[in-house]
Amino acid sequence: MDRGTYAAASAGMVKFRELEVINHNLANTNTVGYKRQILVSEKEPFEDTLASKIAAGDPFAKGDHERVPTMVSVETVTDFSQGPLKQTGNPLDVALRNENEFFVVNTPDGPQYTRAGNFTVGNEGLLVTSDGMPLAGEIIINGPDARIGPDGTVTAGGQTVGKLQVVKFEDPSVLEPAGATRFKIKDGAEGAPEQVQPELEPFTVEMSNVSVISAVVQLIAANRGFEAYTKTAKAIDEMNQSGIQRIPGRG
Repeated sequence: MDRGTYAAASAGMVKFRELEVINHNLANTNTVGYKRQILVSEKEPFEDTLASKIAAGDPFAKGDHERVPTMVSVETVTDFSQGPLKQTGNPLDVALRNENEFFVVNTPDGPQYTRAGNFTVGNEGLLVTSDGMPLAGEIIINGPDARIGPDGTVTAGGQTVGKLQVVKFEDPSVLEPAGATRFKIKDGAEGAPEQVQPELEPFTVEMSNVSVISAVVQLIAANRGFEAYTKTAKAIDEMNQSGIQRIPGRG
């Protein structure tokens, strides 16, 4: 494969991945507590390329970093900026007032964290997230008129039945998605969360921080870019085929 095809294919793959990320964000514009994903790409260092890894056995491969300067590595990162607040009137809905703070959720894989405060009553009266995971502390709603106060205190039947656990991450980049609105600490990441006093907005939820207008503009640009690189790769391939056919003894 020649340099031009490598370059077009590399850029096209990045645009295709970008399309996937943007579409995922758009699909969650109305998801409570969702945090948008951002694609980050950078040129791959020569020591990480296939050419470098096989150079010892094939000296001709050493030049691949010059032939394919556009090869890149990509990853997705999370934008933890706060989304808009929406009043719901639901006494079990609460929104965190401060950034980098999260509700603690108990899961079969250990504690996880979420900004989605649209809680509900699950089996046996447990207070759970919208996807059915119990909150830390196993708060049981055992009476009528259940509600959550500004300090995280949960009451039912006029009695206190528990309190929401809220933690703060000084650097939320140590978190990675563990579902649509839940996060877990990355393997090997340092920076344990600090338990803090909840500061909540009752009868309210934090919505997705995805801007529909910006996402649609990005989607159009990414789609055009993908189409352009696809056409470029096809054109180069056609030129190569034409050139091969002109070689004496071929075609």
